[in-house]
Amino acid sequence: MSEELVVVERDPARAVATVRINRPAVHNALNAALLDALGARIDELGRDGGVRAIVLTGTGEKAFSAGADLDELAPLSAESAHPVMTRGQAVIRGIERSPVPVIAAVNGLALGGGFELVLACSFALVSRTASLGLPEAGLGLIPGYGGTQRLARVAGPAVARHVMLTGSRLDAERAHQLGLAVLPPCEPADLLGEATRVAGTIAAKGPRAVRAILEAVDRGADLPLESGLALETGLAALAIGGSESDEGVAAFQGKRAPTFEDRA
Repeated sequence: MSEELVVVERDPARAVATVRINRPAVHNALNAALLDALGARIDELGRDGGVRAIVLTGTGEKAFSAGADLDELAPLSAESAHPVMTRGQAVIRGIERSPVPVIAAVNGLALGGGFELVLACSFALVSRTASLGLPEAGLGLIPGYGGTQRLARVAGPAVARHVMLTGSRLDAERAHQLGLAVLPPCEPADLLGEATRVAGTIAAKGPRAVRAILEAVDRGADLPLESGLALETGLAALAIGGSESDEGVAAFQGKRAPTFEDRA
């Protein structure tokens, strides 16, 4: 293949990696090969002790990802589509469960599978040109990479139904209002720098603590409150008894920046 479907750039000084979806000629549409490559790259980075935060974005100015590649999906029967969708969901779930945060930097269109990918990231930042939506119903389809489940959990069932049933797009400001983007929209030229800055802030925290927070939020999302609190208690106790907290507390008391070495 003459062109990489996924491009990885590392910043060792910050312990941050930037991952680019790289099919700009088709607005970074997600085909099976790209999804497999994306899942593999993020899995590798998640196991790399030198990477403590990941920024995920799309190549070019027009799109984060305009969704699944319809040329690949259209010929499929229900029987042949099922394993394809199962594989795609598994890749996106793997990204959602990455042991290091994955920050979506939404630099334009995030439609269909592209929006579903954003929803699976730890959180998202958006440029003013961002436009998010799940337009599948207009094609006689439904979201198949988790959109029916994740959007309802983040923005509420009514918003999710409206977005999916009408095919309406959410602009950057509305996405921020709904909690889909954690910071106000920024200028397109500033997006990647802002996302990298946030990633660098996270990368400077205790890596074991970061991993435990991600685990607590992910595993606790569908638990009853009492079970979620018990999960949190166990993880918090491990953090208190660990060497990472020794360094963090000593640095705080010594009025210096901590040096966290071990991500495992």
